[in-house]
Amino acid sequence: MDAAMPGGRGNGAAFLGRTDELAELRRQYAQAAAGRPRLVVVEGPPGIGKTALVRRFVTDTARGCVLSAAGEENEAVLPYGVLTQLLGRPVHADPLTAGAALLEPLGELQREQHPLVLVVDDAHWADAPSLQALTFALRRLGADRVLCLLALRDVDDRRLPDGLRRILTDDTAVRLRLGGLAIPDLVGLSARYLAEPLPPAALQRLHTHTRGNPLHCRALLEEVPVAALRSTEATLPAPQSYTRLVRDRLARCGPPARELVRAAAVLGTHCTLARAARLAEVAEPLAALGEALAHGLLQELPYDGVMGIAFTHPLVRAAVYHGLGPVRRTALHTGAAEAEDDEFARLHHRVLAAPGPDDRTAAELADCARRRGAAGRWVEAAPLLRYAARLATRPADRGRLDCEAVEAYLFDGREEEARGVARALPEATDEALRCCARGHLALVAGHITQARTLLDEAWRLRTPGADPGLEARIAEQYVMVHMMSGRASPVCQWAERARDAGGRARSGGTLRFVHLAALAHLGAFDEAFHLAEGLPAAPLVAPRDIELLMGRGVLYAYTDRTAQARRDLEQAVELARHGPVPLRVIALALLAKAEYLGGAWDLAMLRWEAASSVAADLGQRWIAPVVHAEAALPLAARGDYDGAARHLRLARGNPVVQESAMVEVFVTYGHAFLAFVRGDHMAAVKLLRLLLAHEDLDFTAEPALVPWRDLLVDALLAAGRPDEAEEVLNALERRAEHRSRASTLAAVCRMRGTLYAARREPKPALDAFAEAIERASRVGLPFERARTELDFGAFLRRAGRRTPALEHLRAARTIFAELGAVPFLQSCDRELAACGAASDGTAAPWARARLTPQEHAVAQLAATGLTNRQIARELVLSAKTVEYHLSHAYAKLGIRSRVELVGRVGTTAEGSGTAG
Repeated sequence: MDAAMPGGRGNGAAFLGRTDELAELRRQYAQAAAGRPRLVVVEGPPGIGKTALVRRFVTDTARGCVLSAAGEENEAVLPYGVLTQLLGRPVHADPLTAGAALLEPLGELQREQHPLVLVVDDAHWADAPSLQALTFALRRLGADRVLCLLALRDVDDRRLPDGLRRILTDDTAVRLRLGGLAIPDLVGLSARYLAEPLPPAALQRLHTHTRGNPLHCRALLEEVPVAALRSTEATLPAPQSYTRLVRDRLARCGPPARELVRAAAVLGTHCTLARAARLAEVAEPLAALGEALAHGLLQELPYDGVMGIAFTHPLVRAAVYHGLGPVRRTALHTGAAEAEDDEFARLHHRVLAAPGPDDRTAAELADCARRRGAAGRWVEAAPLLRYAARLATRPADRGRLDCEAVEAYLFDGREEEARGVARALPEATDEALRCCARGHLALVAGHITQARTLLDEAWRLRTPGADPGLEARIAEQYVMVHMMSGRASPVCQWAERARDAGGRARSGGTLRFVHLAALAHLGAFDEAFHLAEGLPAAPLVAPRDIELLMGRGVLYAYTDRTAQARRDLEQAVELARHGPVPLRVIALALLAKAEYLGGAWDLAMLRWEAASSVAADLGQRWIAPVVHAEAALPLAARGDYDGAARHLRLARGNPVVQESAMVEVFVTYGHAFLAFVRGDHMAAVKLLRLLLAHEDLDFTAEPALVPWRDLLVDALLAAGRPDEAEEVLNALERRAEHRSRASTLAAVCRMRGTLYAARREPKPALDAFAEAIERASRVGLPFERARTELDFGAFLRRAGRRTPALEHLRAARTIFAELGAVPFLQSCDRELAACGAASDGTAAPWARARLTPQEHAVAQLAATGLTNRQIARELVLSAKTVEYHLSHAYAKLGIRSRVELVGRVGTTAEGSGTAG
């Protein structure tokens, strides 16, 4: 156990015991060195030696780069305090962007033989945004040489974000739970501090008294007279008196050193010596620092390229800070605020300096918070609003500010913190505000019925016209409730109420996007495009118009302009990196859908995986089932039935499925598609018939959104029920013609041809298939085109027209092979075999057959000219993972350069790979 407070009776640093734990850390280090990123959690109560164990391991074993940071109780509300320590620069972003930023140094600082060691000490005191960013980054390490060590008191600590707790308790994480030192270790520890060893009885008493806690044992060995330690009668100080022992050390320092240490305690976990000296008004800082070092209170650490200082242990800083009287503490925080350039940090010190409620400061805090929120910096807006609420004099004002904080936390993806604030709202909180905040929470959690009830109450209780901002927030939540219920007409009505004079939502979020999508569900495309007509080309869209860009992308997708949809949605994903968390998830999911429709299935699968991860980590349960249900589609089409079933289980297990008609349609369609591809056609029919209950919803009126009627016709035809299929097909055709939906009409012609073929009506079947081919070639949907070629080829083969049948079957096989649609590829092979032809002329593309989906997606982006770092940013992976996939692709394809990639894998379809 290394000495946190050198000097006095001790003879330097001491470390004893922990042999098994050190051996386990070395094993994990070796795993990381082999390109298998590892996560180790060191748990235990205060003073048990977590920090010392990690330090000893790093000193003895780590040969590469080490990034380290520590949480601090007084700074737990400061956004990105820990991440700033790791990156060495301030961070102003949402947790996902910050996590992506962390991936870059994690990739750059790895070495061929020596992994990067990432240490976060006292993680239970780390700020939530830093932990969320860390979680995001850790999930995206693939082939990286990274060992992450987190030291904390308990993995089950509710201060840790849900997403982090999940990965800390996952089977892949290693947990080291530290207990007290054993008596033999205390023998060695006492020998380091005492001239003569303690007798066995005294050692047993010390062990019983401290429970082997190294910090408490060391403090007693340092401070208690030897005679009292050896005596069995003298009373030992309580372990909790460690604070008193620290203060005794401080008292032995001269006045300049004492003031320097106190100023450092106010400034945070670490700071520059010059800044602490200015605040403490110390004329000779080096001499004062030397004295503080000699008494084991401070240590030297580099800080921004100049001399920095930090406390030897977090408990030392806590003891010093809490020992400041109110007068001195207020004066130091006031001085720190006056010298601070950053507005957020300045206000933080002013809050800590405030002796009591202060409406002027509260108003300044609230104003700053609203400006930060308007700029998308919800991570800073939320704590500022909480500070403002703390300083407001009137309970009603405190409640109003806390309700705003709930909203800010939710936009930042911090549901747990929002829920904690909502539970503790003052009794004097306006009931309409309270219901609005609780309704927003219920909506994010996926409790749609409860959200509707709370919003109804909020609208009833409000004073009409008294608070336009509140009315707009209620209206905006109503928009989402009605959208989740599948009813677009009330969405449009409430969207008008929620917008300000400029047409934007007052609180940010998803308003304009949902409004445009709802108009599309109603078939009001002219009106929808009119609302977006002032929007420039995608690369020129400003961040404030991201919702509108997403909406235009959806309009393009619904009107069969997939390439244009992808261009808009790629830019939307890029802009969403700096927007509210819900927009990030929706933008990723929409882009994945556009890529899936356009045939870029590998990219689509990676986007859906990223969207589902973000939704899980940042509390977006309301949208998670849709993401999982859609992610199952390419997996099922490729024959990965287990992977598709896993996503569908996650979707079905979410309670929002039972409350949202929109979500139920997506999830049921996913289950039915999997059943259909597996050949269980009647199971697909049974599932899809359940959706007939939603026949009249605005949401299901748009046939291009979720093509469940198309699938129902296919399943009925495959099950040998042509009459039932025709009834559904006729209704679908009327809808498609009414909306001029080219993609649906292409599918209708294909299914009409199959229906005529089943009834042995060759002439109309031939005409229908010919029209289907012509239509499918125009809409640019490769999967539908390939299915049409397959069905047409099968019909021609049965009609005895072998030559044209082979032409269409081989065309189908080429597309299915490029998509990796194995079950459909097998159907092609069976038809080709029935024609007496081999399939070698249409073998799977050489690269596609040899590469994994991840390798193929990375290779295609590399072929467009993107660098590894750009690809990593595009796919939200670490650069080392991209390098890993690319090197494997090179080896499998027998090539050495990006130039050769173009000839082997081509590039992604139009619109892909251009963002960022």
